[in-house]
Amino acid sequence: MNKNAIYSFLNKHYYVLTAALSLLTIIVLVLTLMPAEMLAQNDIFSYDKIGHLLMFGSWTFLIGLYHNITSSARTRFWLIFVLGLLFGIVIELLQYGIPMLNRHADIYDVLFDGIGCLLAVFALKIIIPENRF
Repeated sequence: MNKNAIYSFLNKHYYVLTAALSLLTIIVLVLTLMPAEMLAQNDIFSYDKIGHLLMFGSWTFLIGLYHNITSSARTRFWLIFVLGLLFGIVIELLQYGIPMLNRHADIYDVLFDGIGCLLAVFALKIIIPENRF
């Protein structure tokens, strides 16, 4: 299946994209705002930065694709990037500002969120048909 077929499918069935974006948003919020005591201390959390890159990159990619499919306005990739990065920053601020979470804000989490968002924008530039720029 080539990229045009996938884009065409999502264009015709954008509710699939809406469901995926909604589900991913819930997963990101649960995983990043879960109280520290509920996080199992195992090997998966040693890959925390890769998790941030993948979660926020995926979220940014879906936001960009959703905008491109559902809006007639031109997709502004820098704005999609900023939106994904702001989502990551807000979550870090919530981790810092809600004491009962027993979590801490981490600038490196934001850095990897940003890298993921940047990679998502590059992927969007490849996926979105050129006549939609």
